[in-house]
Amino acid sequence: MSLNDFDHKLVDLLKKDGRMSFTEVASKLGVSVSTVSNRYNKLVEDGLLHILGWVDPTKTGYNAYNRVTLEVSPSSLLDNVVEELSKVEEVSFLALTSGPTDVEINLICRNNSHLLEVMRKKIFTINGVKNTSSTIYYSVYKWASHDVSNLKQEQKIIEDELG
Repeated sequence: MSLNDFDHKLVDLLKKDGRMSFTEVASKLGVSVSTVSNRYNKLVEDGLLHILGWVDPTKTGYNAYNRVTLEVSPSSLLDNVVEELSKVEEVSFLALTSGPTDVEINLICRNNSHLLEVMRKKIFTINGVKNTSSTIYYSVYKWASHDVSNLKQEQKIIEDELG
């Protein structure tokens, strides 16, 4: 199933405000509330649309964001490694990759000490994880389709965290 023009307009409105009422969406799109409701329900039912509550981790005390690529060896352990990584609470993104590494994850942690603890106790201990490479994100300016509006405040949080 693919998205038509109406679907794109509906999704664009919900990306801006996922709590927007069907009445307001219908008004903005010039259609009936039942049209919006029916299309929304169909998109959700087909798994094309997911409405999630998103929390800015930097505003809840999670100021260490890290990208980690992993090599898995032997390759027969790949499914096991992915399964174990999916259980790690701090993993916010998990994907199989092509190229020199097999898996990429993103970790959201309270601070660098927490990040190190997660790496040592939860990532390095997984059977099959051979090598890792990490990138620490010093400042995040955009989360998915969410622009970070107050960059000065976020930079101050990070600077305070770094000491």
